[in-house]
Amino acid sequence: MRATLLILAMMTSMTDHAQTANRVAPPPPAPPRPYEFPRAASRTLANGLRVFVIEDRRLPLVTASMQLLAGHAYAPPEKAGLAMMTAALLREGTKTRSSQQIARAVDGAGGRLEANAGNDVATISMTFLKSHADTGFELMADIVENPVFAPEELERQRQQALSGLQVQYASAQYLASAAAARNILGTHPYAWPGDGTPDTVAALQREDVVAFYERFYAPNRAWLVIAGDVSADEGFAQAEKWFGGWKKQGPADDPLPPAPEPEPRVLVIDMPTENQTQIAVGQPGVPRNHPDYIALQIGNQIFGGSFNSRLNMKLRANEGLTYGANSYFEPSRFAGIFEASTFTRTEKTADAIRMLVDLLKEFRENPATDEEFAEAKAFLNGSFAIATETAGSVASRVLTAEVHGLGSDYWQRYRERLEKTTRAEVESAVRRFLRPDRLAVTAVGNAKEFSRALEAFGPVRVIPAAELDLASPEMVKRKQ
Repeated sequence: MRATLLILAMMTSMTDHAQTANRVAPPPPAPPRPYEFPRAASRTLANGLRVFVIEDRRLPLVTASMQLLAGHAYAPPEKAGLAMMTAALLREGTKTRSSQQIARAVDGAGGRLEANAGNDVATISMTFLKSHADTGFELMADIVENPVFAPEELERQRQQALSGLQVQYASAQYLASAAAARNILGTHPYAWPGDGTPDTVAALQREDVVAFYERFYAPNRAWLVIAGDVSADEGFAQAEKWFGGWKKQGPADDPLPPAPEPEPRVLVIDMPTENQTQIAVGQPGVPRNHPDYIALQIGNQIFGGSFNSRLNMKLRANEGLTYGANSYFEPSRFAGIFEASTFTRTEKTADAIRMLVDLLKEFRENPATDEEFAEAKAFLNGSFAIATETAGSVASRVLTAEVHGLGSDYWQRYRERLEKTTRAEVESAVRRFLRPDRLAVTAVGNAKEFSRALEAFGPVRVIPAAELDLASPEMVKRKQ
């Protein structure tokens, strides 16, 4: 018996040693594989629409994606949700097609036709087989140029949106993300909830949608990218055929204000029945065209951008406070957000926030070791090619470069810029950007169990979830 136990102990020790050895000595990152981002041919139509065509013959598919400066930031806060509602209604009926006829035409050709809205832009995209590309372009042009915004379709979309908001407003995770944007950006145009609120969505009128569409949907505020089994000449001919006759003139592209200066503050959304707390800690970020963006992306990959990041390893693996923690930049054209988020048991809320803030302070002082720096660059370099495998993803990146003014050769030189970025540049960018003494802390959970302990991070404001109004400057519903 003693001999058996001794053998088992030796086997266990050998297994532990082997596992430890594997953890200590992971294989080094492989050198980046060759990859060349395809070049786009470009032309501007007489109506101001900027067109880009990327030939990719690997599959018999044609993708077209149009982005217009008609995102959430162009809707007033009392009309939050208007940009999303306008985009959603585009494919729900035109002057010559009903919503059902559009759906049957798309399904019958085995294609895809979508419309949505983000902070800066509304996006309308289609993918069809090469043999049905004409159908796809015709439908796309029809919903962009001839929507009717029928009252019954508006009401149907409204009910769907309100049903979704009812579910989202019961979710601490959703409220933490939406409230964090307000806590970080205040009343900046990017701070308001793009989905709207139950009150703003319920109050939207057809006249609001029509006025928003008439003002912001215009070719001089749009970019069109065509990618896939199509030559440059074929792509430009399709663009001219379907969009060349679109005669509208929208307002000039005026810049939005910069993000506010970061300020230490704590916002607690009280949900007394929750036994966990959703946490978001952040500050205003940078616009997508900021010269430090690549360096900050490398830094974020180290801090909270992967499973083995400093943040996740500390809060999850070492302290057992959560099942997950991450951080990210959300850049838009004129401002952005940097946020680190996690969740934990109610009684550990203050501990988790303290560790997160301390990690950010430590990160600012020591942004990267040589090993972390090499791994982060290898990941971003390797994942870039994987994330641009389809014609749709290539089109999306071309639109990103154009909408954000990154330059026509940005993606061709992206990996070169990434590789040339030095550890010193990452450290310098992180220290210039990160303000651990001016963080906006947002916590959604049982407030009475932790709100007082959060006073160390700034003035604490508690709002009951039932009184929260994300579209109000004060963030609380007006008393009736």
